[in-house]
Amino acid sequence: MAEDIKKVIKNIMGEAQDEPQQRRSLIPYLMTANEILRSNIPQKKYLLSSFIPSSSFGMVFAPRGIGKSWFALGLAKAIATGVDTFLGWQVHEKGDVLFIDGEMSLVDLKERTQFLFGEKGSDKFHIMPSEQLYQNGNPICLDMPQEHDAIFQLLEHMDELDKRPKLIILDNLSTLRRGVNENDNSEAERLLSFLIKLRHMGYAVLVVHHTNKVGQQRGASIIEVPMDYILKLNHPEKGEAAFSNGACFKVELPKNRNKDPRNRDFICELKEQEDGTIEFLVNTSLSEVPHEMVLLRAIAECDVKPTVRLFANRINISNGKVDKLLKILRENGAIGNNNYVIGTRGSCMLHEWFAQNYPEPDSYKAYQAEIPF
Repeated sequence: MAEDIKKVIKNIMGEAQDEPQQRRSLIPYLMTANEILRSNIPQKKYLLSSFIPSSSFGMVFAPRGIGKSWFALGLAKAIATGVDTFLGWQVHEKGDVLFIDGEMSLVDLKERTQFLFGEKGSDKFHIMPSEQLYQNGNPICLDMPQEHDAIFQLLEHMDELDKRPKLIILDNLSTLRRGVNENDNSEAERLLSFLIKLRHMGYAVLVVHHTNKVGQQRGASIIEVPMDYILKLNHPEKGEAAFSNGACFKVELPKNRNKDPRNRDFICELKEQEDGTIEFLVNTSLSEVPHEMVLLRAIAECDVKPTVRLFANRINISNGKVDKLLKILRENGAIGNNNYVIGTRGSCMLHEWFAQNYPEPDSYKAYQAEIPF
């Protein structure tokens, strides 16, 4: 197995198996620590919480029927609609999402899309349906270089339309590969090369996958090696989901190359709302964004006459809860005492929690100096 891994990594890095005909020089790429520190390398940005960077490659895997496709679709909705949190994790960027399907019928895709977005739909959620590709005799195969070129062309087209996806979802790995032994590390090199290239191009890629008989990700183990994160969904233990009346699963984060989020192991419930859409519910105490900050952002982005009832509907809490949160914001000086005007302190708080959406105000350094540590 170790030799297989060495062979795959060697091929991915572009090194020939035999003696190269023309020697290339690595000297221009050599850097000292000082050169690295002084170079104009941008600060890492995150798409979700502190573990999914804007340029990343990760996986969610689960047994059949647990809800991994629902999880991926829920994350897609969160990015496309720009909500503050998904499963308590802070959503840092709003934008287009590309969902490449490998197994669902058009009927199922339509039904799930309606469950997610309702009748309004979304012009930021883009679907590549497998049924139409199969009907034309050309289903996607992620192990074929010509398919990689076709996906790169699709991404270039979306970029030209100003629809560059913030997130690419591949659902699922087994159905989007054909004619390979998925347990053979050496047969994963083309797939890995493609996924790593997408990350280097600045995309966040989420692969949906199945478990094997012992509950680990199915197939070649080398696929896990370059991943930034791995999420695992499973059946809750007996007694863990006693509060749940609907479908639910346990979320775990067994691999993470970045800072661990506040909540990495918890129970999620899928619940149908009065309007027919599906919501993903977790214990609200796990949320990375305080409710008062969710309300403050809603106030900042409100383009109609602000009312308690309006904000209660927008952030899905009671009128009484909104009143309590408004009191907290006014006591903190975030908004005016008798209005919804965001003050200097409120602008600093918005930047503190949503830095990728709100630029640093001139008063931010003075605000930081006031914060006790």
